[in-house]
Amino acid sequence: MDASMQMLYGLLANAPPMAAAVIGVVVAGVFWRKMPDSALLLLLASIIEIVVLLASGWYHFAYFPAAVQAHEQTTMELARHAAVFGMATSVAQGIVFGLLVWAVAAGRGRQSPPVMPGR
Repeated sequence: MDASMQMLYGLLANAPPMAAAVIGVVVAGVFWRKMPDSALLLLLASIIEIVVLLASGWYHFAYFPAAVQAHEQTTMELARHAAVFGMATSVAQGIVFGLLVWAVAAGRGRQSPPVMPGR
């Protein structure tokens, strides 16, 4: 299988989260004037997620199969690279999730005190 087909499979495998990240960019643009802090956090999270998904697709569907076929690295080296890459993408997705939670909290703003009836 050639590299372009492997990249296509990588993009198809990541299509649902990629669509959600692109929608996040659009939503951030829509709410930019109304809630700039939340929109900025959403935009950052969405861009980071797009980069992580593209890198993940490239790694799993282009680099790793080519590295296995080249026989230039031992199985242990390939496993170590896969573990480091997996840890890096997990940390990046944790940051994305944290930014999304922060965006929700920032979008809520200050709550007004409850109105007591009869006062």
